[in-house]
This record gives sequence, C-alpha cells and structure tokens, in this order.
Amino acid sequence: MKKYFLPIYTIFFIAGCSNPPQKESNRMTLGSVQLVVEKGANQTEIMKTLGAPNIISKDKQGRETWTYDRITRESTNKNRAGFGFGGLFGWLWGGTTSKSSSSQSSKSLTAIITFDDNKNVIDYAYQSLEF
Repeated sequence: MKKYFLPIYTIFFIAGCSNPPQKESNRMTLGSVQLVVEKGANQTEIMKTLGAPNIISKDKQGRETWTYDRITRESTNKNRAGFGFGGLFGWLWGGTTSKSSSSQSSKSLTAIITFDDNKNVIDYAYQSLEF
C-alpha cells in the first residue's frame, strides 16, 4: 500500500492546482447583434438569437420598440505557486514561492430595435462600452 501512496498523492496534488474548464454561455454579444439585427429581420429571428428584451414599448406612431440592455462584469484572478530554493524537491525543505494578481472589467451592450406593423425591423441602434 505504501508504494501507491506517493503516486496517488502526486496526482491529487497536480489535480488540485489545475483550473476547472470554463463554461460557455449563450449571452448577447455585439457580434450576435450585428449578425441578426438588420432592416427587414423579423421579431422571431431576433428573439431566437438575442432572447427576451429588457423593455418593450411603443412610440407615438404605435410602433413596437425593444430595448436590450446587458451589463457583464468579469473578474480574473491568477495565482501561481512554485518551488523556491531546492529545485524539484524544494517542498521537502519548505521553500515555496507564490504570486497572485487580479483584474476586473465591465462591459455594457445596449440595443434598441423598432418594428413596423408586420413585426419587421425598420430601425435599430446599438452601443457597446468596455470599462
């Protein structure tokens, strides 16, 4: 049993230091807005790609207007640990080093789409901000 202890411990140690895979999400992006929103596109196409709008309103002429407003915040933390002195077996003598850094960013995407009586796009505008 003792001869399996070190390989098993090593596998757990390496697996514990790895990052989990990132999950992809189906969120509204500037590319998806530019791809689907064009004059003549219908509401069904837009709803399938962008999802439900945040606000549905009507203007003075009775035309339906959809407003999409998405804000995304991303945080990135980077941690790096290593062995200080002693080379590969530095952990035996207690020599370790570690470094960490983090960053945050926010993105805002707003799209305003106006439809005619036939539920087709007659006008649209969008704005993307990154800060």
